[in-house]
Amino acid sequence: MKQAKKMIAARIAEKTGLSTARSKKALQTALDCIKRALGDGKQVDLGKLGNLKVVARRPTKRINKNLRHVGPNIEDVHKKHPKTVRLLGRGRDLSEDPQPTIITKRSEKPNVRRSVTIAFPSWRQRIR
Repeated sequence: MKQAKKMIAARIAEKTGLSTARSKKALQTALDCIKRALGDGKQVDLGKLGNLKVVARRPTKRINKNLRHVGPNIEDVHKKHPKTVRLLGRGRDLSEDPQPTIITKRSEKPNVRRSVTIAFPSWRQRIR
């Protein structure tokens, strides 16, 4: 579910007792700091949520068949935005009362050796 800045600022004001305008300004300042740090190429730690990191996207490749007297060429297509922000360290239980991860052991199957023979048709030997 998406939350607008107004909703987040209202929650901050409700929990801290600040005015809505001051909480909105504090939220905008925090977002600007995160934006500036990511622009400088730094990694932002969000605590339990994970880390925000700027990563480079690989250019996509396409086959160009429109060349005369030359076979098809593979060329890189550069994207409009070559970098993106990724949230690393997900997969954690962020609920109020996290449940422990249950790991069960695999049931070990006994090693059974089976002998296998391959039958070749008689006509195949003549072709070789």
